[in-house]
Amino acid sequence: MDWNSLSVDRYYEDLDGNNDVGIGILDITRDIDNKFVAKRTLDMTYFYINRMIKMNLCSYVGHHKTVKEILELAIIEGKKYCMVACQGLLLYRGPSLVQKSLQYAENNPEFFVIGHIMDKQGQHHYLTKGAYPGLHRQYLFVNLNKWVELGQPDFDELGVFTDRPRKYRNVEYSKEKIHSEYTPKWVKGAEGYMQSTITADGSNWINLAAENNITIDNLDNDMRECKVFLYPYNKPHILEQVWLDKTNDKLVDQLNYSQKAWIRKLGYQEEIEKNRVYAFNTERLSGEGIRTNGKHIDHLFSAAAGFKPLAILNANGFHEGTTVHYFDWCEASLNFKKHLLETWDGYDLDKWLLEHDLTYNFSSTYRANYKEFWQQELKEFGGSLAFQRLWSRYKTLKHEFHVIDIVTESNKLFDLIDNVHGTKVLWTTNIWSSEMLQWNVQPEELEMHYKKFKSRIKNLIVYGHDYCAIDLNDSIKGDYTHVRFA
Repeated sequence: MDWNSLSVDRYYEDLDGNNDVGIGILDITRDIDNKFVAKRTLDMTYFYINRMIKMNLCSYVGHHKTVKEILELAIIEGKKYCMVACQGLLLYRGPSLVQKSLQYAENNPEFFVIGHIMDKQGQHHYLTKGAYPGLHRQYLFVNLNKWVELGQPDFDELGVFTDRPRKYRNVEYSKEKIHSEYTPKWVKGAEGYMQSTITADGSNWINLAAENNITIDNLDNDMRECKVFLYPYNKPHILEQVWLDKTNDKLVDQLNYSQKAWIRKLGYQEEIEKNRVYAFNTERLSGEGIRTNGKHIDHLFSAAAGFKPLAILNANGFHEGTTVHYFDWCEASLNFKKHLLETWDGYDLDKWLLEHDLTYNFSSTYRANYKEFWQQELKEFGGSLAFQRLWSRYKTLKHEFHVIDIVTESNKLFDLIDNVHGTKVLWTTNIWSSEMLQWNVQPEELEMHYKKFKSRIKNLIVYGHDYCAIDLNDSIKGDYTHVRFA
């Protein structure tokens, strides 16, 4: 599965949506010597959180400068757990991380916190060599009841106490490591105490857990694979330069491993997006229901992706004179639609895809799962016979194809829409809230484009999402805007 393409919830249908988790952003702007990087890392950390909010997996409690503020607000919201995401944390598989964290909580009901345990003796960092162990501030998952039971302690930051060393409980580490020599699988209290002149972020939490016979576990590798931290305070001026110039290898090579891997991944993704084709949709086919109030669709304006347009026509009704107008900024997607309509009979799509997968750069699929995806599609359409009958009707309709970028060229689209009459429906899928667009274009600029787009929606039924991932049907009726970071 191509996780990068997911912005809705089709492939997360089995996740627990009980919303026991509050999530807040730890604002570390003071540590980032670059205004662009500080702002954009906040923007992107919230972008991934917003995806989780829309799936009812968590509630956002804001961005704050201390962990304690975030935890207190999560308690006010009535949450059992709190996820603290540091500015610059990209939860690109956040829904899975919520699920894995809740599973951990179920299996360890008395836990206090899970996070990145940092054994400073093993790390040998020049700033914290010999320091008491800590928890990296990039990510914490906290049991709020246990935090309250322990006295609602602050989350201390790195400290140097040359003249007044701290008395901390000795600790024992697991022999098993998670990632590196300085990342033990767990840490717990041991006999005796030590004097520590240097403490790390979260050292007081490690000490408190040790005093109360609580073992703190490290994140396992499955959890780690759900996110990436950009270390926005590390070479931020270079990070700013490569933010929109991802192929500048000379600059990218100067970044740390985590930054470098993410930028190169995005650069590769951006390159393949130029001719990427979506044979299947990454959102549910019929989640929004019927919107035409019993009127058959005369004109459907649709992104050239998957079978969502067919599902919209099927749900609302159409007739032999209905016209389907496909638009996409990617000409390959339009060519794929033409080819499919001209050559496919409506049966065994997986076989057709296998025959043509060297011609098209299919997203969210690979050869081994074409059949699995196709069977899921048939199930949503009521089986093979029902789909084939629908496809036969659909193929005979008039189909038009237009190369349009609806973000920067929305007037081209609406000129086409305004030129026809009858019951008109528009589906934009997740174009406005897609990852790559949000990375490359600041929300303030996206808002200007979206307001221009929205101003031309008249006598039109809409499906899709706006730039804040709000259902278009709701967005055009309200005055929604993006989260702003002061």
